[in-house]
Amino acid sequence: MLKLLQERLIMKQINIIIIGMGKMGRIRYEGMCKHGGYNIVAICDTYENNLIGYREPAYTDWKKCIDEVESDAVMVCTFNNIIPEIVCYALRKRRHVFSEKPPGRNLEDTLQMKKSYEETNGLVLKFGFNHRYHNSIIEAKALIDSGIVGEVVCARGVYGKAGSLTFANEWRNDKSKSGGGILLDQGIHMVDLLYYFLGEFTDIKSEVDTLHWENISTEDSAFAIMKTVDGKVASLHSSALQWKHKFDLDIICTNGYIALNGLLTATQSYGEERMTYYRKDLAAKTGALGKPLEHTLSFDSDESWDYEHREFYECIIENKPVKNGTIDDAINVMQTIKSIYEVGE
Repeated sequence: MLKLLQERLIMKQINIIIIGMGKMGRIRYEGMCKHGGYNIVAICDTYENNLIGYREPAYTDWKKCIDEVESDAVMVCTFNNIIPEIVCYALRKRRHVFSEKPPGRNLEDTLQMKKSYEETNGLVLKFGFNHRYHNSIIEAKALIDSGIVGEVVCARGVYGKAGSLTFANEWRNDKSKSGGGILLDQGIHMVDLLYYFLGEFTDIKSEVDTLHWENISTEDSAFAIMKTVDGKVASLHSSALQWKHKFDLDIICTNGYIALNGLLTATQSYGEERMTYYRKDLAAKTGALGKPLEHTLSFDSDESWDYEHREFYECIIENKPVKNGTIDDAINVMQTIKSIYEVGE
């Protein structure tokens, strides 16, 4: 513990502003304090109640906050509709930016941010696709990269939640603020993971519907079959009527099969996080065809936020390129989501 404290004392500090102190802003605040290399110099939220209990200078006007507070970086955790304006303004003011997902309401918002980013020189722009940093995902990617299970050929992804008693009235279902429903809010993580493991999708068939929730302007269900230019195929089901929370991702490879089941979250409602892989055994060496040896890793901690904060810090301090959550990642995911909406609605 003493060594850790000493290391933190000599860490170069990044002065950062957090804009948006709702659920995600609080998660980012705690994570950056835990990291030790971030000096939170101001917080901002249009709802004053979200600013109570913090020692940092507090603002209700994000532009005034950026203009008046000397900082190196800005963390954006706001409604989707104002993400592009804040990101572009911060970049023009020569601030590094870490923005929560989704990268705006639509592809046009994301392209607007890319344009501003390309006009800067030496700044870091990163988006918060934290699912890539879950331990099960990290292990699955390492296993695929090792070649042990062969080449990826297809995948199935299911990500769903139950909504809530107030679901119909949440800002995420106000299309003017969010840009879309469950697909853009939660399903975007699964879209990103499918893109991460299989590549860019060029052929998409989909169905996007409101099957249960009444009086919402967005979808509560999205189904898609997607194909890459080199023939890999993925299926996606994103749902707000999965009454038992569910995260499942099956990755089928030429010499094996990886199953990702469950996801560690703050609610603990998605079950134990596990990665299981199976080697192809057509000779039935285990005694039964279709029942190969099973290798399972289980995880009891979620360090995805910590990994994200560490990468953003190192990109700034060590002048490293962003690995995950780049502007190109954001554009590819938003292009896929745009196609799913256009084909399926």
